[in-house]
Amino acid sequence: MDSEYRKQEEVPGIKLRFKALFFDWLFILACLAIVAIFNIIITLFMLDSIPEYTSAQSQLVATFFSVVPIIIVFSIMEARKPYASFGKRRAGLTVVYRGSPVKGSLIRNIMKFLPWQFGHMSTISGIYNGFDTPFYITFYALSMILVITYILMVLIRRDHRNLGDLMAGSTVVKNRD
Repeated sequence: MDSEYRKQEEVPGIKLRFKALFFDWLFILACLAIVAIFNIIITLFMLDSIPEYTSAQSQLVATFFSVVPIIIVFSIMEARKPYASFGKRRAGLTVVYRGSPVKGSLIRNIMKFLPWQFGHMSTISGIYNGFDTPFYITFYALSMILVITYILMVLIRRDHRNLGDLMAGSTVVKNRD
């Protein structure tokens, strides 16, 4: 696949974008279920008890056992042929990049999952330190602002590109294959 943008008429509609999002969500749930099962096995059979984590340890666990692996998996899927996540493949979509697919997919997926990370950060902080702290309020607000911004951009823009697509120089198009 060439790395140039496709014509406007090949940009998928909202329905296909949300279909891809739904299948990606199912894929993420399956990945997280595997991580949870792995964690339960380690906790029950190797550690004998559930460890008590500090706030910082909980932040690291949430980051490195959920967000980072998902960013890596999605970046790999979208950086090489067919340049599509699990959901995009099911919906007949692909990502094209103005520049390097590797760099673009990494930027795109960091931005895509940043609200999720901010949500983890705020929730964990709220559990340990209260839901009225500046840290909680800031990261909860950032999470919600980004999610709302992404959704509005996809709904309002004719090319349905969100902030991550703009920063990565990417666009989602219908697959010709």
